[in-house]
Parts: sequence; structure tokens; C-alpha cells
Amino acid sequence: MPFIMAKVNSKITSKQKLQLKTGLGKAISFVPGKSEDVLMVGIEDQYNLYLRGDGEQALAYISVAIYGTPQHEGYIKLNLAITELFYKTLHINPENIFIDYEDIKVWGTSGYLIDENGVHVPEGIVDD
Repeated sequence: MPFIMAKVNSKITSKQKLQLKTGLGKAISFVPGKSEDVLMVGIEDQYNLYLRGDGEQALAYISVAIYGTPQHEGYIKLNLAITELFYKTLHINPENIFIDYEDIKVWGTSGYLIDENGVHVPEGIVDD
């Protein structure tokens, strides 16, 4: 499951949040095997961000965490799509949009641990 967390220092309307959520859902599809169906998105507005001591200019810091893509296939197009989305939706200058990427090697959900060796089911987990 990919996770994209966006923090911006400006106010975002509900309509803009929906546009960002939808746009990120489309952008993640540049990464093979990923889609909005498996994407989790977090958007935090009015976050205290400062660049070179200045917190008045519009800024965005976006973290993208993806499991199972060590070769970073599709990341160049994903990066451009995210940058364009935040520029067009929030009018943040691309030079003030920062994106970091995290390769998730191991993750857990519903009590299961998932890594390159597969799904690990601990004793005590009961399927309904």
C-alpha cells in the first residue's frame, strides 16, 4: 500500500483537498502495480513550514512511501505529476514543492507482517 502525506503551509479548501486526493490517485498509477485502490493519502494544511527562514511563501513537503518498488520504476513521471498537481491546484511554485521517497521493505496490516519473503501470520490471528 503506498502512502502519500502532503503538508502545506496554506489553507486548503475541501474542493482542493478532493482535487489533490483524486490527482494523487491518478499519479500513483505511474508506478507499476499501484493504483488509487491501494493508496492512502494524508493532507495537512496550515502546517508550519519555513524555507530559508521564510514561512510566508507557499510551500509543500510531500512524503511518498511505497512498498515493493526498489528499482523506482515510474517515479520520474510520478514526481512530475505530483509537482504539476500541487502547482495547478494550490499555485505553489514548483521550486517550493519538495518530495521525498521512502522504500518500504517491511510493513504490517491486520496483524500480518509482509516482506519480500511473503505474508507472515502470527499465532493467534483468527480469520473471520
